[in-house]
Amino acid sequence: MPELPEVESIRTYLISHIIGKTISNIQVIEKKQFIGDIKITLNQKIIELSRKGKYLAIKLENDYYLNIHLKMSGQFLYSKDKKHTKFPTIIPFTKSQQMPGSTTRIIINFTDQSKLFYNDLRKFGYIKVSKITEFPKSPDILSNPFTKKYLIDVLKHSSQPIKIILLDQNKMAGIGNIYANEILFQSKIHPLQPSNSLTSKQINILYLVINKIISKAISYQGTSASDESFILPNSNKGSYQKYLHVYDRENQPCKECQSNIQRIKHHGRSSYFCPMCQKFN
Repeated sequence: MPELPEVESIRTYLISHIIGKTISNIQVIEKKQFIGDIKITLNQKIIELSRKGKYLAIKLENDYYLNIHLKMSGQFLYSKDKKHTKFPTIIPFTKSQQMPGSTTRIIINFTDQSKLFYNDLRKFGYIKVSKITEFPKSPDILSNPFTKKYLIDVLKHSSQPIKIILLDQNKMAGIGNIYANEILFQSKIHPLQPSNSLTSKQINILYLVINKIISKAISYQGTSASDESFILPNSNKGSYQKYLHVYDRENQPCKECQSNIQRIKHHGRSSYFCPMCQKFN
């Protein structure tokens, strides 16, 4: 699933390519993935592209929004010319460089003949027309409201494992499974550690590490993990996967102590950790 760094990397790319463009029409191939009245979007100029957590919102000049959640496997691909929609690399899950592909669900066409393809293998994501942005109510982890005091308050009121709290978008917006694993490793915290058992020192480190890892991942344009499902709108991959310490590295040596990385499953998600560096207290 695209997490904050991936969604922010998509947003940054699209800002320089679709802001100021006017929508001529929207082709909906998978009806359940487009919600709302298409007519509201026609002949509307895109004036803003915002993000909170893992959610995107395209603002139109009529003050309506296209609210977007990529869910598990959503992708955007941008072509500046409808006559040349072949990309430099094979698009994951399609076995093709040509768009539209087998996983293309929605196509946004612009008056200048450029196109924005929305691909989604698993069909969980959506684009929704709305008068308001439909963002999470919790603070984005890179925003000013996400303070150390806020994090302390969230953790002290829950005995749930810290990994579960980091993934809870109602508590904090933006962290998914990849970065939760990496954040806990660099904070030296076991994923099953009860949240309200963390010491002040551990919380201080955790708070700093969240910002450090997410910011670094953005600078490397996100993580294209082993399934390579995440790509940028030009079909390039992110590169933060080169810096992963534990995610998807089961039975490989820890980069710090050489112990084998372990994997456990809880609440339906895999957690990767080093048993020596992240001891359960």
